[in-house]
Amino acid sequence: MSEQLRNRLARWFVLLAALSAIPVMAQDATPQARVRKPLMWKASSPSATVYLMGSIHVGDSSMYPLPAAVETAFASSKVLAVEINVKALDQSKAIKLVQEYGIYAGDDVLSNHIPKETVAALNEFLEKAGLPKESFEKVKPWVAAVTVVAIALKQAGEDSAQGVDMHFLNQVKDPQRIDELESAEFQMSLFAAASEQEQQEFLASALRQTPKTKEMIRKMQDAYITGDSETLLALLNEQDQMPKTLMKKLLDDRNVSMAARVETYLKGKEPCFVVVGAAHILGEKG
Repeated sequence: MSEQLRNRLARWFVLLAALSAIPVMAQDATPQARVRKPLMWKASSPSATVYLMGSIHVGDSSMYPLPAAVETAFASSKVLAVEINVKALDQSKAIKLVQEYGIYAGDDVLSNHIPKETVAALNEFLEKAGLPKESFEKVKPWVAAVTVVAIALKQAGEDSAQGVDMHFLNQVKDPQRIDELESAEFQMSLFAAASEQEQQEFLASALRQTPKTKEMIRKMQDAYITGDSETLLALLNEQDQMPKTLMKKLLDDRNVSMAARVETYLKGKEPCFVVVGAAHILGEKG
């Protein structure tokens, strides 16, 4: 795998740790035509206040400005808690993690681990994207799947620099501080721990999903901007992105530890602003 691809993967994987949990943005209707309602909740204890903000990890300029209530809540908080502080990500360490968790050793290659029809679909996708199939020979199926989704989002005009997480990370000022709810290695290990069957299904479903990306983006954008949590949750559940067993590990299981961190903030004395992927907040297990 080329150094350029390793660098690209290192940037992408931390932004796409819960791929099916990412509502993404497009230009379906003008922002002025919609009443903006934030996907934000407030939790209080006798000593602290925690704001919970549902995030989209990629976006475009139509997403902004965010509602004034959101910006006010953030400005009043002493702590910004995010899944990962991507601005502080050590690029060289991330590349090593990709090599450790996502690259086959020796003479082993991706085509030995996925069905022939998936190999054909991947090669067709890479050809259309202008990427040599040789650069994917050594990556494991989950890495290939993450890459496919990232490329599809980029082709749809999405930019991680305009994601909600990055918006707030760029605004942090002293005496505010940034807390990470997880680590890059933890997120990557979740994918690496997936069974071969789960990884195969993840890649196959990611390839099937790519033709629907723009259509799904438009629907999700409208639901997110207008604060329609029920529609957004239904759209997320409709996505053919990855097997349910892997989704449980990436969403439901992580929600437990995230909720525990929020409880810790509520027991403290500092107002906190927590930003996580919207799907972590929505639904009965959110």
